[in-house]
Amino acid sequence: MTCFLTNRAHVHDARLPLRRRHSALRNCITLFAPYGFRATYHHLTLSAAIPWRLEADPDALVWAVEELHGARVLWLARAEEYAAQRRADKQAGRRAVPNPRPWWLRSRWDGPDRVWHQDPFRHPPLRLSEYFRRQNAILGGAELSGLRG
Repeated sequence: MTCFLTNRAHVHDARLPLRRRHSALRNCITLFAPYGFRATYHHLTLSAAIPWRLEADPDALVWAVEELHGARVLWLARAEEYAAQRRADKQAGRRAVPNPRPWWLRSRWDGPDRVWHQDPFRHPPLRLSEYFRRQNAILGGAELSGLRG
């Protein structure tokens, strides 16, 4: 299996056939799917306006993969912060994982996110990066108004 960044480069490569670029986008979603594969794909299809006939707007694939990449960058940064904190906790003798677990470590059946795995057409209307910013703010203790999750 290739990595996310390799598939992202394939989506950007205009020399490749559109079906191959679309397949690379789907591989990216396989590697990073915050709502689950089907709901994330549906979200990106709507937000980037990916047409049924890819020839009508090949740039839509690039917009979709860039939205996914932006969210992944935020996720990786937060995961690295969490890993550093856990290392410090363990060195200090605190071995238990804090409860509740961070949202990205929860099982897909824990909490409200499970609805996206059961019905891929129900997902937040936010851009993925905005969703991650909100989730990180909630994890940091902020009280947000408006959309839940």
